[in-house]
Amino acid sequence: MGNILVLDNGDLTRFTEAMLAEGRDLALLNTEEDALSFAEREEVSCGVINLEATERRLGFLEDFLDRNPFVPVIALSAEANVEEAVRAVKLGAFDYRLLRTDEEVLKEIVLKACEERPHPEDDGFLTANPELKRLLERLKEVAKSKATVLITGESGTGKEVLARYLHRHSDRAQGPFVAINCAALPEHLLESELFGYEKGAFSGAFTRKIGKFELANGGTILLDEVTEMPLSLQAKLLRVLQEGEVDRLGGAYPVKIDVRVIATTNRDVAAEVKAGRFREDLYFRLNVIPVHLPPLRERPEDIKLLAEHFRREFAKRYGRPVKGFAEGVLERLQGYHFPGNVRELRNLVERAVLLARGPWITFSDLFPHELSGLQQEHSLKPLKELEREMILKALKAANGNRTKAAEILGISVRTLRHKLQVYREAGLI
Repeated sequence: MGNILVLDNGDLTRFTEAMLAEGRDLALLNTEEDALSFAEREEVSCGVINLEATERRLGFLEDFLDRNPFVPVIALSAEANVEEAVRAVKLGAFDYRLLRTDEEVLKEIVLKACEERPHPEDDGFLTANPELKRLLERLKEVAKSKATVLITGESGTGKEVLARYLHRHSDRAQGPFVAINCAALPEHLLESELFGYEKGAFSGAFTRKIGKFELANGGTILLDEVTEMPLSLQAKLLRVLQEGEVDRLGGAYPVKIDVRVIATTNRDVAAEVKAGRFREDLYFRLNVIPVHLPPLRERPEDIKLLAEHFRREFAKRYGRPVKGFAEGVLERLQGYHFPGNVRELRNLVERAVLLARGPWITFSDLFPHELSGLQQEHSLKPLKELEREMILKALKAANGNRTKAAEILGISVRTLRHKLQVYREAGLI
């Protein structure tokens, strides 16, 4: 367990003595600046903030949580204030208590908060949205069953991440998690990928191939963009769901399997059924547990949380000394529409980490093509030069892989090739 940060003015002496007596590592601080500075430098398991020791009260709490989104915080107040309590919890506080709370009770609350500290790499699905938090709690129970789950939502909302969350919390978490994109393969290849085939089943079948369903035996299979599956394969999928067995192409007998099925789609499935493009009986079979993921623009509180998470991830990956976002940047981000949802935010932050010229990401690092956002040193350089720098940095970060570099930049590989050709002809690379 790491440090327990305590911001106090002397009211919590008995609590801190009780924690120290148990051998806990406490960081006792008495100013807002010291608390923020310590959390930036050191690993903090959880925070205990006496609001009476701050000048800004909830203003400071919000600031602290914005900068440390994965640190659970218990806020303490001298007087009971229902409005402040509700606001504190909405801001992301783990709990809100009175200063006169018994030190043993407070100690148990703090230790519980430390134990339940969210670890993004472990839990997989990050959110600060109250409705989504409640959904995740319900899904922990659903995860223990074998019921099929249909996750709907726009592209980039995190449907596969949620599917992995379900698998991780299921009783088959030690089993395989196998994903297949039903839109990525033509019909004949999709069928063999899903169900496998026997040697000699068709010309070119020189060996037996085990399909994704068999590979997922004892675990979970994710059918990504399931509404893109051709009708002929939908009938075979329905049989797998009904009978719990698959027929390899060219096989003499069916193979029994034990697989939990999760499907995702960004389409209106009811409309696809009505249009005759998706089987109604398959829809009912898949839609036992329906889950809808709202777009990022409908959960703006997640923008700050995810942006900071991605900033940490890419700063570590690329070895960049990027400490955070410049003042006001995250607030401006919350007003952006994000048509590409979480995937777009992730790409923006990855690119910004590469572009950043100092320890703080500016708005123009995130949106280098928006002239209105260019400030300070960026405004002194032509946009084309900034674009070239950005492309070369992305290529370096991707170790020369053009496909990966294009993903980082949010452009097509074809556009990237064209840009590089222009630079070569101009003698710029």
